Amino acid sequence: MLLLLLSGCGDVGPQQQKSEAPPLPGHEERWSVFLRQQLAGPQVVTVDQGWSEQAPLQTHPRLLKVTVKANETLPTGFPTEAETRMANELQDQLLQKLERGNFGVFVGSIVVPGEKQLYYYLRAEPQADELAQETVAAYTKRKVEAAIAPDDTWSAYTEQLFPNQREQAEINNDGVLIRLQEAGDPLSQPRPIEHWAYFKSTKARSVFQDPLKRYSFEPIAYDTLAQSQMPYGIHFVRQDSIHTPYIHDLTWGLTQLAAGLGGAYDGWETIVVKPR
Repeated sequence: MLLLLLSGCGDVGPQQQKSEAPPLPGHEERWSVFLRQQLAGPQVVTVDQGWSEQAPLQTHPRLLKVTVKANETLPTGFPTEAETRMANELQDQLLQKLERGNFGVFVGSIVVPGEKQLYYYLRAEPQADELAQETVAAYTKRKVEAAIAPDDTWSAYTEQLFPNQREQAEINNDGVLIRLQEAGDPLSQPRPIEHWAYFKSTKARSVFQDPLKRYSFEPIAYDTLAQSQMPYGIHFVRQDSIHTPYIHDLTWGLTQLAAGLGGAYDGWETIVVKPR
């Protein structure tokens, strides 16, 4: 492992270099931002899920982790907006040097109290390490720690950045809430929320309905899908609030309930409610 602890003065950076290796195959960015609760405290994770189908890239087996320390923090301990902008400057400089030079890819970041951590994967070329080190050394506005280490399985991406099942469900929920807000919905009013779940047998679907009835959900329809491992579906509804974290807890409870019967919760939808 190569570890750098860097701080100082100066604004002169390295000249643009370019790897002679062939360019990467097509990649479609798919960025997600979510809150992760850890025993050590909360984290705000930003990750490009677009790499999930290609990871690990055999051409990029080295992890570059850069930590930008904040001089000022909020009462929660997280960096202020101004400090985040400072960290983003280095993030963008590294992205420009590494990605445009075909030496590395930026996969995500984690913000924790007092710092922002940046994650890149580098080509197995000496020039990639050198360019990363030079770019970090040229940034002197904040104290920076940088480490380069082998990670040919991309474990930092899959284990530290990528969302787990519940976090992914919350990302999906947030996507629906954003679309509702874009349509003029302030999310302040309860409304009917429709849900779907699917099972391997009609018996499992029937058992699933018992707690639904106890909690005042009403069935709308029953589906049978051809050529599906879980062909037996139920479409159900209940009047509910839609704010967070309530909607996250509601849908995760239904996910666990369906999974306990060998089934799968398949999401929800609702109507737009605009102010009168």
